[in-house]
Amino acid sequence: MNYVNLKTNAGRPARAKKSGGKSVLAYLPIVAFTGLVILVAVNASRIKTALASMLSPVDIVNSIAKTADTKLKETDGRTNILLLGSDQRSFGDQLYSQLTDTLVVISVGTENKDVVMISIPRDLWVESSDGSRWKINELYGIYGGKDGTGREEVLKAVSSVLGIPIHYHSIVNFSMFETVIDTLGGVEVYVETAFEDFEYPIEGKEVDTCGRSASDAKRMLSEGKAYVQIFPCRYEHIAFAKGVQKMDGATALKYVRSRHGNNDEGTDFARAKRQQNLIAAVKEKALSSTTLLDFSKIASLFDLYAKNVDTNLDLSSVQLFLSLAKSSTFANTRSLVLDDRSAGENGGLLYAPTDLTMYGGKYVLIPKAGDYSQIHAYMQKYLFD
Repeated sequence: MNYVNLKTNAGRPARAKKSGGKSVLAYLPIVAFTGLVILVAVNASRIKTALASMLSPVDIVNSIAKTADTKLKETDGRTNILLLGSDQRSFGDQLYSQLTDTLVVISVGTENKDVVMISIPRDLWVESSDGSRWKINELYGIYGGKDGTGREEVLKAVSSVLGIPIHYHSIVNFSMFETVIDTLGGVEVYVETAFEDFEYPIEGKEVDTCGRSASDAKRMLSEGKAYVQIFPCRYEHIAFAKGVQKMDGATALKYVRSRHGNNDEGTDFARAKRQQNLIAAVKEKALSSTTLLDFSKIASLFDLYAKNVDTNLDLSSVQLFLSLAKSSTFANTRSLVLDDRSAGENGGLLYAPTDLTMYGGKYVLIPKAGDYSQIHAYMQKYLFD
């Protein structure tokens, strides 16, 4: 599927306004970090020899990358990479949840060096290859993440929704970040707003009855009691003070995943901002001299990467993508969120149906136009105008 480059058309439509959402700067560090790990660790033997000669790891990476003779995949002057965060959870030995709760497409202009970030809502209702319909964040787990079928379903769905090709992908298990942060020795994160959350879920306690009978729980639920009141053992109280804090992996994940904080920290916007702060902190620590000069730490990070990241970015592609990202003009960065709340010109092309019978009782978002044609046209204007 190719773009329709509107730059070649007479009478181009007006530029789309910016919409709310995460800045692309929150996601490029992930690519930069994983790229650094790949470039260093894949060439472990060469780096060991060079370290013995007291050479800088950064210089080694650059010299290795110069031998690459390839080009990034692109269509009509744009390279698109899909970033997914896989929220895999288990109860005992049984995996019961494997969702891709973060779906972001980063489109980089290979010629004009502009950057466009498109966020896709997790509740978007899509059709799979076999004709069945699901929320887009369910595809990865339902069709099997390990054998690649689930991944392909997500890639096809995203391409179908947006009407653009997806050249590269990177799927990261959220649990990886906790171990990465601990491997780095913790990170220093600036907490902008102090908050408390009395409803932070404890992993592994999701179905704990907390000593209550089914009849008691049903009665309390009918009385309007909240789940945190009925099953208090499923939740813990977390709190963060304002200012710079040294966080280990477990603390950092609680900081970014909290959904019920006070002081206006219970919104998706606040959560996105906290995620940006953590990613920045991880980037700073990962690219610090203490990390780059510690080969054993780099090797450990790559081992984590190899076990937790599903990507088609090879060594040469990573280096080229990093070079492209480095040369991109961040002043010309635009972000778009497809949602049901914004004006149509700002990406509000979806709506939430009130009758959920056709959707298995699930809260979903569907295109206002009934199909993806309106989204496709909007994407062409947004990417090429």
